[in-house]
Amino acid sequence: GGLASPDGRCRAFDVAAAGAGFSSGAGVVVLRRLSDALADRDHVYAVLPGWAITNDGPDRAGYAVPGPAGQAAAVAEALAVAEVAPDEIALLEAHGSGTPLGDAIEVAALNRVYGDTPPETCALGSVKTNIGHLDAAAGIAGLIKAVLSVRHGVIPPSLHFTAPHPEVDLAGGPWYVPAKAADWPVRERRVAGVSSFGMGGTNVHVIVEEAPVVPPRPAASGPFVLSVSARDPKALREAVSLLRDRLATDAPDLRDTAFTLSARRAFACRAAVVADSVTSAVAALDAVLANGTDVEGPAGAERDLAAHWAAGGEIEWGADGDPGRVPLPGYPFQRERHWIEPPHHHTTDQEIPR
Repeated sequence: GGLASPDGRCRAFDVAAAGAGFSSGAGVVVLRRLSDALADRDHVYAVLPGWAITNDGPDRAGYAVPGPAGQAAAVAEALAVAEVAPDEIALLEAHGSGTPLGDAIEVAALNRVYGDTPPETCALGSVKTNIGHLDAAAGIAGLIKAVLSVRHGVIPPSLHFTAPHPEVDLAGGPWYVPAKAADWPVRERRVAGVSSFGMGGTNVHVIVEEAPVVPPRPAASGPFVLSVSARDPKALREAVSLLRDRLATDAPDLRDTAFTLSARRAFACRAAVVADSVTSAVAALDAVLANGTDVEGPAGAERDLAAHWAAGGEIEWGADGDPGRVPLPGYPFQRERHWIEPPHHHTTDQEIPR
């Protein structure tokens, strides 16, 4: 197989691997020092305790051919910086482009570092099997996958894998390719590794560890204003419904919820509820959905603020009680296709006069 898969499918490490399926995408993460994030009560999704960058230099067969020594050095250095042993890694999110040569070299490099680890104790995955090769965004896609995996404690499956390619030595290390989602194995901590390699020989490896447990704080007394907005009524209703379901399912701290919502951009279509508990907040959001109202909650100063904001007013929301940020549903984008139609070319047999 070559660089590009004939059918667009990426079959990383598989016997039928024939190249990468290229796609388009983007990824964004926010990086902060852990101490700063905890001090500001940010929601920490994961911790990056160590990483390393190397370059193959002349130690490779060609510009497009990876070098195993440089890859192995990046993996080993990242583990050392993070003070993580190879047998602590339960998920290795590989570069895994689905090219037989590239996959074989990558696994051979990993085996130099993980060769003494017990067999079939580390999942070997590649997000490229799910969403394709995002080119410059491929690395950030793998990082986001690993972050979500350690956060939720789930080993996600890789697609299109039936049997290992004969040149890919999975038995030389602790590797298995997961065919279905599974719970993270019980260990002292959840830790993953992520690799991303550039065409010119640059190798990057990052260690991803689950976020530290933050002790709960005493509940703050309300009431609080929960503000929701969107660009059109349909999206607003969906945003209210998503918030309602999140509160009913996860019951986050209401003070933190109000603070997180107030820090978002305010669009023209708005709704706000006043509540002093998660239960009353869910009931108020249900009332908004059922009655089509834009303000719900008991009378008082907070409801007046909610009504003023819902009518389009601007409010400098306070941050009393040292609130923190909590993960809440994002904007409910309306799924519309905007394909670019090719220009129509007309032909004619009419003779053009000279």
